[in-house]
Amino acid sequence: MHIAKGHTVSDLHLLTSRSSAHRLLPRMHCAAADAGLFVLNGDIFDFRWSVFHRLSPSLEYAEDWISDFVSRHPQCQFVFITGNHDSIPAYKDLLTELSQRYPNMAWEPHYLKLGRKVFLHGDVRESHTAEELAAYRARWHKPPQKRWAHVAYFLFTWSRIPRLLHELVPTQRLATGVTKYLQAELGPAFDEITDVYCGHTHRPVTDYRWGGLRFHNTGATIHGVRSCIHTFTYHLAELEHALQRPSQRPSRRPEPVIALAE
Repeated sequence: MHIAKGHTVSDLHLLTSRSSAHRLLPRMHCAAADAGLFVLNGDIFDFRWSVFHRLSPSLEYAEDWISDFVSRHPQCQFVFITGNHDSIPAYKDLLTELSQRYPNMAWEPHYLKLGRKVFLHGDVRESHTAEELAAYRARWHKPPQKRWAHVAYFLFTWSRIPRLLHELVPTQRLATGVTKYLQAELGPAFDEITDVYCGHTHRPVTDYRWGGLRFHNTGATIHGVRSCIHTFTYHLAELEHALQRPSQRPSRRPEPVIALAE
């Protein structure tokens, strides 16, 4: 069976004044040029804290950013997963339009199950059902914050207090919540899972073991907070199967082979 290489990242929080994603972007381009799959695992954009005070320029920025990233790496399959900060209906409509425009792009509102691996935004820890998750995310579907709030949050971020707070939150809390959600969402298929890639908590984690699963978190590109890109392998047939799910937006570009399994 053919095996390919993929990368994942989450919580870029583009559109905000506190995002440091521009520092990670060159490495993201290198990773995309070297892989067959790139999963952008939620909160890639932050419409609630956008520096634009109207939705239309925020969506235009998101469209231009995605178009540039995806079109520069036609050999790589991109899958966007939404999080609490980028789950607004207008952005989902944009993702649908872009996935129709670019054959190497797809998107998923909740999760991507890739064989024994699952990719999802960690805000599912806030709920155990799809309905509860939708209600939680709806709280973030409000107009952008006022200018004074941006200034206050920017100064708060530069104080490095957010990093301290994120580092103090036990990873077990994230793992427990995500596990409960996946058990309810996947049913018997949950027993197939070995690795979970998530975000939301802004704390980088690699190979954290809980309940028989390994958890991985790429952190966040926010000033003063740590971030990284995680690499994984997958079977080409698994990706083809995942993208054929009814909830998955279509994309059928074959992935480059990097190795052969035994």
